[in-house]
Amino acid sequence: MGTSALKGAALGDQKGWVILAERYGGDTADPSDADLSRAVDELFDEDLEGMEEGDYEEHPDAWLRYGFDEGPMYIITGSRDETATLEKYADQDYEELLASLVVDVDRRTLLQLWKWLARGEVERIKSEYPECGW
Repeated sequence: MGTSALKGAALGDQKGWVILAERYGGDTADPSDADLSRAVDELFDEDLEGMEEGDYEEHPDAWLRYGFDEGPMYIITGSRDETATLEKYADQDYEELLASLVVDVDRRTLLQLWKWLARGEVERIKSEYPECGW
């Protein structure tokens, strides 16, 4: 597959938007690689002062959304249990789930998936995980 096929997806002239929902709250629009890395660290490093197991269980996930105002939305949810859920919805209303796949991930893999999604590299994710149904 040529590199042009792996670049960001677009719908006509629409540019996709990206939002990172962090584990302990807060959304970041157009997150940087450093933002993504910090969010992955929050999932895998459970050593915050004053936090107990129940606190970590209450906030087990962080997710990255990539979508279009008039079109599909892709979500990769990373979890403290070292899994990632790859989902595709018909639009940003979450009403019609088109595809979903849970995969085992380590820190490096989750970060790479999020970087690809943040850049709109949906085709690259599809090539790595063809069973995701994207």
